[in-house]
Amino acid sequence: FVGLMLLFPHAILHEASITFLGLGLSPHQPAIGIILSEAMRYLSTGMWWLAVFPGLGLLVIVRSFDRLGDHMRTLLDPRRAHE
Repeated sequence: FVGLMLLFPHAILHEASITFLGLGLSPHQPAIGIILSEAMRYLSTGMWWLAVFPGLGLLVIVRSFDRLGDHMRTLLDPRRAHE
């Protein structure tokens, strides 16, 4: 179960990178990679927040799943807490 929980951040990052490159979902479907890809066009015009806030959201989601998996591992096997 812990291993499955620790796979979520990788799955989220892979989905975001594939859709950022334009290979995943349709551009009409909501995905963080599509949002970041479309925001790249506006960076040169000074609209930095269109890319920063979705990027921070992606970072927070991935880090949250990672921390949750670490805490679950510690909870289920306290002897491995210091590894």
